[in-house]
Amino acid sequence: MRSCDNRRLSLPHPITPRLSSLRFRSLRLLQLIAEHGSVRKAADVLCVTQPAASAMLLEVEQVLGLELFVRSRRGMTPTPALMSLLQRLTVIENEVKALSEDASAFFSRARRIYRLGVLPRSMLNVMPQVLAKVVEQHRELEFSLTEATSDVLLRGLADNHFDCVIGRPTRDAAHAMDGRHSFQFQTLYEEGMCVVAGKRHPLASRKRLTLRDTLDWGWTLPPLGSVTRNLLVDEFLHAGISPPVPIIESANFFSNLSLVEQGTLLTVSPMSAARKYASLQGVSILDLKLGTPLPPISLIWRRESALEGPLAVLREELLRSCAT
Repeated sequence: MRSCDNRRLSLPHPITPRLSSLRFRSLRLLQLIAEHGSVRKAADVLCVTQPAASAMLLEVEQVLGLELFVRSRRGMTPTPALMSLLQRLTVIENEVKALSEDASAFFSRARRIYRLGVLPRSMLNVMPQVLAKVVEQHRELEFSLTEATSDVLLRGLADNHFDCVIGRPTRDAAHAMDGRHSFQFQTLYEEGMCVVAGKRHPLASRKRLTLRDTLDWGWTLPPLGSVTRNLLVDEFLHAGISPPVPIIESANFFSNLSLVEQGTLLTVSPMSAARKYASLQGVSILDLKLGTPLPPISLIWRRESALEGPLAVLREELLRSCAT
């Protein structure tokens, strides 16, 4: 068995010029070996012989000058060097996919599809009117919308699943800004959070509530790590109180509001969503002030990808709408 020391192989020539000799299929082989733990299984997926796959792997290791797998009787185990490389391969693969889609759209004279990641709450206020104006002025454009929490959206942005995101900068995003996954931010608007209960909840009619008043009630909350869950945890910790353990976890705040409406659960919600839901359904915003500040709702994009053309138009329309 070889030791997992990421030892370097001999390099007769500088690495940069030799990278151009690598084929994307060879890089795909690395992903398949890491996934299946076997050159033979990876070769079967690529429809090549095992000797050919072994030769492709040897070529990549020689060009990079790195040992990418630890060989043992139990199979092929990725080295730390390969795990780092696979992160970049994911971005490259998504770039190739986007290039293919752009080429297909140009060939068929189809409209370019711009991939937007948005917070669900943004679809309640700013995004519908912004997209309506942009599409009306530029009828050749087409957008694909994905709604998710900020942490999910920013992971997708880092992996090039989105062209830009409308969400909140998160702690994980700040930690990931290491030059590989760095983002640019354009602040759009501030939005606070609130605690919501059903209209018939005993706390709904009480004034000047404190966090301690909520301790006897169950909660339905977003998952751990989400911006809103972090907010609530910080609120309780700053008050010297253990944060509530939710009875139900759901990333969809509409689901949480519906659950609150039906019983005695509490939840934390964006103020815009709570106000809109309260006007239509049986929920009340509790008289409980949350003091922990939240990151602003922002337009976020990868630092190496400039917002040009239609995406620049989208940014200007977002800024104009959020300023009013």
